[in-house]
Amino acid sequence: MVKKIVVGLFFLIVIGLPTNAQKRVMFERVSQIDTSKLIYHYIYTFNDKGKEEKARMVLQVGDKIQRFSSMENYLTDSLALAFNNKPQDKKIIMTKMNENIRKVDFRGDVRWVLYTNYPTGKRSITDRVFMDRFLTEEEEVLPEWQLVDEQKEIAGCLCSKATTTLYGRKWVVWYSEKESRPDGPWLLKGLPGVVVCAEDSTRNFSFELYRIEWRSVPILFRDKDYLKASRNDVLKAMKRFYDNRAQYVAATAAGQQTSDLPKTDPINYTPLRKIKE
Repeated sequence: MVKKIVVGLFFLIVIGLPTNAQKRVMFERVSQIDTSKLIYHYIYTFNDKGKEEKARMVLQVGDKIQRFSSMENYLTDSLALAFNNKPQDKKIIMTKMNENIRKVDFRGDVRWVLYTNYPTGKRSITDRVFMDRFLTEEEEVLPEWQLVDEQKEIAGCLCSKATTTLYGRKWVVWYSEKESRPDGPWLLKGLPGVVVCAEDSTRNFSFELYRIEWRSVPILFRDKDYLKASRNDVLKAMKRFYDNRAQYVAATAAGQQTSDLPKTDPINYTPLRKIKE
């Protein structure tokens, strides 16, 4: 029930305006911050809310900046660029959004977007908790890797093993020196080759590379009135949301316009990056 309320409120604010309003509305605003020449496609399998989900993820590698996001976010921002940051007819927006939905088979709930070297020397993470948009900027620090004298073949590719502990999780990673680039999904980068697959010790989180493309595509940043916060504080807010969604929604401006929000059962939220209490 609350999920329906959340979705309903989202579309009320974004495009579900009253029937007597203008038909043309703003979709999203984006800025091009670089151009990717190389794109990696990963399957992200995760269980952060008591149920396994999968999402297709896109790692764009530009001359200066990298962006890692879900395919859904990638397509949404590409659509905003196609709209040229101008108001559009609501019917056109809905048609294009539905077309994007049909393009994605794995649609796990991945709201965050990670930017490497943006701003220079730092990384940025955008995220959303209900209607609140957050921006985190932090120093770019590579994992401390332990290279293991072990190899195996994955999808016809000879891979080497490495391990690390990152934000409270132990990871086993297999990388290929066939592509002698230090690229990888999420924060799992800095090895002598491209990360082909990675899994944490709980087996609740994993990444698997399935395609590499060499083509030029804009790297986009979604322009919002972000609330700046540390990543840990954002994750704490997300946990409060899942602990009591109705209470969290009721405290927002949008929630105050909705009466009789039903009680909700708590969801045990255990994110990819562990929360520091």
